Amino acid sequence: MNTDNEPLTFPPQTLPATAPGDTVLLRRPGQAIWAGAVSAWPEGFEFTLLILNDVHLAEAPPPEALALHPGERGPNAWISVQYADGRTRAADLNTNTPTEQNAGPHLSFIYGESSATEGWDLARWWVTPLPPPGPIQLTIHLGHHSNTTGTGYLDGQAIIQATHRTNSK
Repeated sequence: MNTDNEPLTFPPQTLPATAPGDTVLLRRPGQAIWAGAVSAWPEGFEFTLLILNDVHLAEAPPPEALALHPGERGPNAWISVQYADGRTRAADLNTNTPTEQNAGPHLSFIYGESSATEGWDLARWWVTPLPPPGPIQLTIHLGHHSNTTGTGYLDGQAIIQATHRTNSK
């Protein structure tokens, strides 16, 4: 269930503002995972997640698809977001809201593309509502039974401040 105050995608009639926030979630031999390119709207924000694997390095981890539902998490990577006030959300096509967590955050997959032969996966995510001031923790959970996680942080206050520069029609 969605309310008019919590859109699951960005509002089409508003031009976003960029917010600072590039972070490396994980860096290990043969793999780097980055999040950034943050765009802010009065209703929420978007970020890009990029997973890079060195397909030419024998000991590099294999490329992984991104899980969009809890049932896909076994062999696949998945992303979670946690606000400074403790509210948290994993990518799950919003199957466990709103009854358990109607105040968000809601994490929605917007767009993605990948190339297993070239070793990259790019995804764009929408998060609503806006975070409270403080750090926003992004965590990547890798599949293939590696139990590897990586964490990076975005600045909730910078995202809130960027919304003052948006342009609505």
